[in-house]
Amino acid sequence: MFIETAVVLILIFGALVMFHEFGHYIVARATGIRVDEFAFGFGPKLIRLFKRGDTEYTIHPFPLGGFVKLAGMEPGEEDIPDGFQAQPIWKRSLVIFAGPVFSFLLAVLVFLFIGVYWGFPDLGNPQNRVGQVQPQTEAARIDLRAGDLILEINGKKITHGKQMTDIIHASAGKEIRILVERDGQKMTKIGHPKWMIEYLGANWSFAGGDGGVVDAIGQHTTASKAGIKEGDKLVSIDGTKIDNGQEMVNFIKANGSRPARLELTRNDKTVRVNVVPEVEWVKFGGVRWFFPDGVAVIDNTSKTNGIKQGDQLISINGDRVKTSAQMLSDIHEADAQFVSLSLKREGDNKPVMVEIPAGKEKITSGYYEAMGLLGFVPDPTLVKAGFGESVERGLSETWRMVVILVKTLTSKEIKTGVGGPVMIANVTKTAVALGPYWVFFTLGQLSLSLAVINLIPIPVFDGGHLAILGTEALRRKRLTREQMQVVQMVGLAIIGLLVVVVLFSDISKIVGGQVPQ
Repeated sequence: MFIETAVVLILIFGALVMFHEFGHYIVARATGIRVDEFAFGFGPKLIRLFKRGDTEYTIHPFPLGGFVKLAGMEPGEEDIPDGFQAQPIWKRSLVIFAGPVFSFLLAVLVFLFIGVYWGFPDLGNPQNRVGQVQPQTEAARIDLRAGDLILEINGKKITHGKQMTDIIHASAGKEIRILVERDGQKMTKIGHPKWMIEYLGANWSFAGGDGGVVDAIGQHTTASKAGIKEGDKLVSIDGTKIDNGQEMVNFIKANGSRPARLELTRNDKTVRVNVVPEVEWVKFGGVRWFFPDGVAVIDNTSKTNGIKQGDQLISINGDRVKTSAQMLSDIHEADAQFVSLSLKREGDNKPVMVEIPAGKEKITSGYYEAMGLLGFVPDPTLVKAGFGESVERGLSETWRMVVILVKTLTSKEIKTGVGGPVMIANVTKTAVALGPYWVFFTLGQLSLSLAVINLIPIPVFDGGHLAILGTEALRRKRLTREQMQVVQMVGLAIIGLLVVVVLFSDISKIVGGQVPQ
């Protein structure tokens, strides 16, 4: 696995940098700027392939990318007629901007290609294979790894992912024996799925083994309105100490809709909140609708009336639904055999007719949802798409990732969401274990990251060069050679500091066991 990962990593880095540099190269040629060398790799020149026109095409010994050498690139070389520095600002800006544009273009092409050739992940249809193991979880403890094929659980043969997740979800707090196939070898892993309880619109995780901790909380939920926050640890409910998931479930069942008082710890301080539980989900139309967002979750293969996993309930018979109580009221007050549901699916509204069961006794609801989790994400099934759909979804996926990347770089998430070479190598190792689709997906993600990060206005980055050209346009005067040297030294110092910080962060994550496998 080490050799395969190293080879793939070299190929990915090579493709990323070469395509980026090709953008600079092609636009420089198109605008009349002389290109002295187009090189694959770094270090001393190893092989001269050929020379066409003024450009020499070469290979260098270290295959982690490449570079383009433009004539007259250095400050003070404005006297070279076909050199970079002799050109007007708009030409120089185009050449610089072309690098990030081509990196973005590579990402789009990769996402389009994998959509047409392999398809897109269907998250509602998992395979019985480990996709990613979350750090510091039961799955990590028992050494499950990306690419592991789950053959049996407790002696029961596993043939598809839904069967696998159903057994794990139903085994909270119990011991399970998992037969795994890895690299052609079979092995048995023994684990105990940890409780995850959705209650009051918050997820209470018992994965740490020392009580329930809020690891996610929805907006406009009972928990958020009561002031409960992510990271809060549950101590007791109405004075009853809660040490594990089973105790929490027992209390919720007995309490029902009655008001409750929760005692929590937050940053070593005791916090007490009063809550009035609301119905968490309603089962209707063959699916369960989870509130406050009214999102459909399909439990099994029963008739779902055309409703799909992830559909969001907007209205019933034209009456907008915002709460579980509204949904139950609308259904019970309906005087027809069918009700019309308006659903939101991938941005579009979808009307669905659903029959109301006789006596309405099959419409059930609950104040909580509990399941067992090992702490791994199953590898999703890939569903092929046509060319038109691949174009649409490829562009949509690219834009979604751009938004996520920009949000990560401009928020507190930058501490945990950004990784350096060590983390990139780890992601590549996981991709290699999962197969070609994920290798290409990783290439697309990294190319997109390269495009966005390169536009950050730090000297030496393309964004820094564009900022310098913008300053030149405003001043109507170039920076002197000495000024440029100072700017470049500052840029190199910033990049050097960033490299140290990112490497330290990568190593800290590995030592602290915070790296997904």
